[in-house]
Amino acid sequence: MAEKVTSLKIDPKLWKRAKILAIERATTLKSLIEELLVNEVEAEELLGEELEFSEEQVKALEKERRNRKNPFTISIEKSAVELVREGRGE
Repeated sequence: MAEKVTSLKIDPKLWKRAKILAIERATTLKSLIEELLVNEVEAEELLGEELEFSEEQVKALEKERRNRKNPFTISIEKSAVELVREGRGE
C-alpha cells in the first residue's frame, strides 16, 4: 500500500518527548506514531461494537465489586517488557 505523506503542527516539547520515547523503545518515530494511530482507531472500532452480557454475569461482577474485589484483574507470569517484545515479534 502506498504511504500518505503529510505534515502536522505539533507542540515542540511533545515532539521531543515522542522522539525520546521512540529511541527508548528502539523504534522509529514513524513506527511509534503509526502504532499509536492503529491502537486508537482499533479501540474506537471496538467501542462501537455491542458487547453482550447475561444478567447473571453482570450480577456476578457487581458482587465482586461490592466485596472490594476487582473482577477485571489480569494475571500473567510475563513482565510488561516481555509482553511488549512479544507483541513486536522480537
